[in-house]
Amino acid sequence: MMKTVTTDQKRRVVLPNSEPGEVYQVREVEGGHFELTKLVPAPRIAQNPDELRDRMRQHGLTPKMSWETLRESTREW
Repeated sequence: MMKTVTTDQKRRVVLPNSEPGEVYQVREVEGGHFELTKLVPAPRIAQNPDELRDRMRQHGLTPKMSWETLRESTREW
């Protein structure tokens, strides 16, 4: 048996057997026919705090000039 769904006022459709938070790519194949592809996010690798601290030290937001130089270059005298 084929199931039918109806869009609501906000143009949403509830897919049978879908879970909350799932993401789908929608593509119109031809006039009136749509193809849904479920997107699966890549697994994230958890990092321990020591690795994060090391990365921040290596690539952190460290200014390339001193505060005095920055102050002088941004102030009008």
